[in-house]
Amino acid sequence: MTISQRIFALLREKKLSQKELSEYTGISPAAISSWKSKGTNPSSDKIVKISEFLDVDVYYLLTGEYQPASNLQIAEESEYHAFPSDPDEHLLLQLFHKLSPMDKGRIIGQLEQKLAEK
Repeated sequence: MTISQRIFALLREKKLSQKELSEYTGISPAAISSWKSKGTNPSSDKIVKISEFLDVDVYYLLTGEYQPASNLQIAEESEYHAFPSDPDEHLLLQLFHKLSPMDKGRIIGQLEQKLAEK
């Protein structure tokens, strides 16, 4: 599988659009479409921004393989100054902390929409 094939597979998997990719990365929609139609790959200077948007490691985007654990820098979870007493709230905060900024925004939007429906 090529880099561009992995990008389109990840877009489908994560239910993201080419337009969203374009808006986040600044890559023109025409360039993104040409990767698909011509079977080309994005230039190397775009790979990091694409991997950020797709919330995948650059290594995975380039190779289709996950780095062995020994090569990864394992980030320690942030310490919270106050933990909610409700275990569900605590779990939500832990999971939310692990999301990409884009996914956090989506979750917040969904929660606001849900509350507005009441």
